Amino acid sequence: MRGNSHGGGAITIDLAAIGRWVCVASAIIIGLGIVREVVIWNIGNGTALKDLRHIWLDAELSLPAYYSSLVMLACAAIILVIGAKSRRERGGDGTHWLILGIGFVVMAIDESVSIHESLMMPVRNGLGLSGVFHYAWVVPGLIGVAALGLYFLPFLLRLPRRSAMLFVAAGGLYLGGALGVEMIGGLMEETRGKESLGYIMSMVVEESLEIIGLSVFLCALVDHFARQWTSVGIALVASEQARERAVVAQRA
Repeated sequence: MRGNSHGGGAITIDLAAIGRWVCVASAIIIGLGIVREVVIWNIGNGTALKDLRHIWLDAELSLPAYYSSLVMLACAAIILVIGAKSRRERGGDGTHWLILGIGFVVMAIDESVSIHESLMMPVRNGLGLSGVFHYAWVVPGLIGVAALGLYFLPFLLRLPRRSAMLFVAAGGLYLGGALGVEMIGGLMEETRGKESLGYIMSMVVEESLEIIGLSVFLCALVDHFARQWTSVGIALVASEQARERAVVAQRA
């Protein structure tokens, strides 16, 4: 950080480094989750280790859940910065970036408090669902994904080809886990129970795909940012005088 005579300063955030560290952290989180399943499968949860809930990929209020929320918020922050910069310079697609950013904030909140699971019983009982729709929230989830896909399709087509392909790949990984493998997990729970090897394997694959998808998306955002701009200035001001100084500094 470098200060000036007015007490201001500049903080440099290396987004590429953040992307690399997120990939490393994601591998560690997934690895710990797999170790947890192997340990519990072999020795059970009646030991001093209990159920190792804090690294359980399928648990709420756990390290993986909080980590996923944090990555979602990081994605939201980058998205909103890209949107603001695009709107200021090109005047286009600002609304799409804004909606996408807000969507990731909502996803981060849901990851922490599991709002979507409150839909499960009402939808399952109301529609009489079972089998792959045992986790009945996937029905409104599939409808929502289809609607958002149609809305964002023109936006994707306007993006640089590389960015669009990376975004689609990340979305495919995440949704493949959150919806596709989730449906298989619901079938496994209904037919074999949560203690079965089939359910445990589907859960690990599901949660791993979600984390990998988020990591790929964050790296894709960083890549998109780097190919559009070298840096973006963000000024935090605490008074009207500071705001005026920031405006003057930007014009200089």
